[in-house]
Amino acid sequence: MPALIFGAALLVAGPAAADPGGWQRTLDGYVRPAGVDYARIAQDKPLDAHLVALASAKPPADRAGAMAYWINAYNALTVDLIADHWPLGSIRELDGGQPWKRRRFTVGGRSLSLDEIEHQILRPMGDPRVHAALNCASRGCPPLRPRAFSAADLEAELDAAARAWVQGGGAVFDPASKTLRLSAIFDWFAEDFAAGPAAAVPGLRPREAALAAWVARHSPPAQAAALRAGGYRVEFLPYDWAVNRAP
Repeated sequence: MPALIFGAALLVAGPAAADPGGWQRTLDGYVRPAGVDYARIAQDKPLDAHLVALASAKPPADRAGAMAYWINAYNALTVDLIADHWPLGSIRELDGGQPWKRRRFTVGGRSLSLDEIEHQILRPMGDPRVHAALNCASRGCPPLRPRAFSAADLEAELDAAARAWVQGGGAVFDPASKTLRLSAIFDWFAEDFAAGPAAAVPGLRPREAALAAWVARHSPPAQAAALRAGGYRVEFLPYDWAVNRAP
């Protein structure tokens, strides 16, 4: 769906948006920094009532509310999908390796795939921090935030998610080898991170400079200064598709 019709097509008020409380209770009870307890979710089914409500609850009409709604929906649907098929070694064991395209869910009265939520709804909103907020049940993904996203605090929450991802392994800067190693997500969605004014970093091509500049914005001050100074190369880390299960 073209971004230009986003407001008309998707930000239409309907029944009250699903209370994220069911998702929050799942985050509180089953998600830890080391991973997700999918076995207990499969047993207790804490998301069942929440996903039933989500099926008919329309997204809020405002941009922040809609973004929080769709991020929370994507993450809750993904966690529930893994739990429903537990045990799994990787999400790519489902649907011929294409669960994001082939598996469909009812959200807000519409039949949608995870890919459609990500690429047709969230990415057209034009905020690359969404890539730090979505979790595909894999160790290579940014970590699940311990709190559901909210409209009221979305800006601060997205900034916190971006910092947690960048500083938690999504970007690894090694001054000794003069290398910035980035998650493959930066490679896959480089055009999203390059949105906005062009960045110039000495020694880097424009594409890499844009990625480095984005990482610098979410890095501690000393590292941010080193990244902006240039004089290093950019590499992309192999993606770890192992399921993000709790030990």
